[in-house]
Amino acid sequence: MTEHLGAGPERVVLSDVTVVTGPAMTHRVWRTPTHALVLGPSADNGPYGYLTHLQLSFTPLDRAPGLPPADDEDALTAWIAEHVDW
Repeated sequence: MTEHLGAGPERVVLSDVTVVTGPAMTHRVWRTPTHALVLGPSADNGPYGYLTHLQLSFTPLDRAPGLPPADDEDALTAWIAEHVDW
């Protein structure tokens, strides 16, 4: 994503059990003028339940207001959970 968009992620935060179960993995958030892109763990939601996959989500910014302050990881985790269809 960084190479394709020409810039590193705007925010990076470790996953939280409120977003996905499994080992702590990193969510990375990029924003374009019209969309937010989030690369992070996604629960399997299948019969095995303990599997974790990486998922790239593409969210229109009209549904996702500005990101929380950089020093508020809990608010960013809540933003990810609210605005990304896991």
